[in-house]
Amino acid sequence: MIRIICEDDYEADKLSSMFTLQKDNSLFVIGIVKTIGNEVIVNLKDGSHHSISFKDTDNALKFEKMLMGLSITKSKIISVHNTGNATSFNLDWPIL
Repeated sequence: MIRIICEDDYEADKLSSMFTLQKDNSLFVIGIVKTIGNEVIVNLKDGSHHSISFKDTDNALKFEKMLMGLSITKSKIISVHNTGNATSFNLDWPIL
């Protein structure tokens, strides 16, 4: 399980909703566009871009590493859970 801490509850909710599996078992997030400090801008399937603010740069980098690991290893997200401003990802193979 990978636990990433966001800036607040709203950002954690936004993060988990972006990573909820779609009906075809794919993710709505395509990739990372840019990282600026503790903020990561992601590209979504519909072509839009959204930012996610994390508690600090360490959590932003942890998120980047997780997303790159998912892409490289073809691992899958089994479930996503929120507790306050923290989002936990249960993966089918531990990346971090």
